[in-house]
Amino acid sequence: MAKTYYTFRIKLANDQLVRVEKWDEQHQSKGEPSRPFRYQEKLEQITPLLQPALTNKLNNSQQARQLGEALFEAIFDEVLRIEFINFYQEAVRDKKQLLRIELDIDEQTMPEVAALPWEFMCLPEYANLGDRWLATDPNLIFSRRRALWHPAPPIQLEPGEKLRIALTIASPKDLDTVKYEEVQETLVSLAEEQAESIELLPIVNPATPSAIDKLLEQKPHIFHFIGHGRMENEAGEEVGQIALMKKVFNKALWIDAGFFSELFNRWSPGVVLLQACESGMLSASQAFTGTASKIVQMNIPVVVAMQYEVSNMTASQFAYEFYERLAKGEPVDLAAQNGRRTIGLETQYRKRDFATPVVFMRVTDGYLFERQGEEVEFRKANDQPTDKKNTQNIKIIDQHQEVNQQGKYNINAGAGSTVHQHYGVPVESQADKRLSKSNRKPVTQDSTQIIQNVKQQGEKNVTFEQASNFRIGDDYYESEESR
Repeated sequence: MAKTYYTFRIKLANDQLVRVEKWDEQHQSKGEPSRPFRYQEKLEQITPLLQPALTNKLNNSQQARQLGEALFEAIFDEVLRIEFINFYQEAVRDKKQLLRIELDIDEQTMPEVAALPWEFMCLPEYANLGDRWLATDPNLIFSRRRALWHPAPPIQLEPGEKLRIALTIASPKDLDTVKYEEVQETLVSLAEEQAESIELLPIVNPATPSAIDKLLEQKPHIFHFIGHGRMENEAGEEVGQIALMKKVFNKALWIDAGFFSELFNRWSPGVVLLQACESGMLSASQAFTGTASKIVQMNIPVVVAMQYEVSNMTASQFAYEFYERLAKGEPVDLAAQNGRRTIGLETQYRKRDFATPVVFMRVTDGYLFERQGEEVEFRKANDQPTDKKNTQNIKIIDQHQEVNQQGKYNINAGAGSTVHQHYGVPVESQADKRLSKSNRKPVTQDSTQIIQNVKQQGEKNVTFEQASNFRIGDDYYESEESR
């Protein structure tokens, strides 16, 4: 089965309280501690540390660490820090699982808190756990996700279907020139190198609303936009806007998050990446981050926004790593985590670049793209050893089929008609032919029976651990190992 994960959700509903929800790999609660949110207390310390990052003058890892520690300490007091470290040790060191950190900030009531670069957070040196940046540690997965956002279902890919990437560029002649050539060359190269799994659609430049609309008719899975942004409209109101282009004069056409989201009524990509151009001002990247948080709650499962303008080199490194891993079937937030890590390793954390990509996500487990009828490379590569005597791996592919089960389990359910045992013979569901009586045996008293009703939509893997028999409807089956 794919590597599972623990979850550490941080909820910041006001400037006074931090609420945490912890779950293990079976999504069983491991506690809900609450501690004071020390934002106001730490603000005087954080503000001067932010300036080098805001002005792109951060040029050594110590500056980055000081900012990261100050942000960490605003959320984690001593008690919560110990809680987190112990949870990290249990998940990563003891159980060999990933630890997913989800940051939930109420942007309506605390926009200034949501605007902080929490991706800089790192464990303080006095924790004596070495350098651990929350947004780049390979054992962690850091993203921003509101509990109020409706979870997005996985996008089903047909066998052999490629990930379609759409690159759109808006460089209005009445604004500074957008530098995009290096990113474009990187995506072209990626599509050539990964021709079996990635397709780069015809590049749209200039990005007018009608040109984007036609591009979306080709149903891209990923929409990558490079251009300008601003935080103030013509009326002087503080509204994040993005510059598309007018069809006739190639001048800027400023649009807000609502209009930008309306474009995706034609087709909703799985991922939208917003990249402020290299020559852009800070307000451009702030506009993209604010826009991202709004459109992800409308109709886009995942939005990645650059909270600072980035060099084409940095954007290219992140995009290559991110898209390549998505094509292999990795969870989208894990792919982004590794993209940030690539930047951190290249820059040795001496620049703000590693903390620039912000992931807004409403995909429950990160698996945004799923292929029907075939195993995804990432799931294969992350298979864990299984005790055949105690575990049956079962793939259920039957629409609205009921599965009765009880015992220790990891479960996802999906559409289709056949039940497959990875360590046993294939078993047909009641939607197909019933097994002959010669292939059925009554359940013995010392066997573990599985009982639970499951509604299924989409294809998933279901793992029943500590179980040797299972029941579909009124029929009982035993695994080969238990016969």
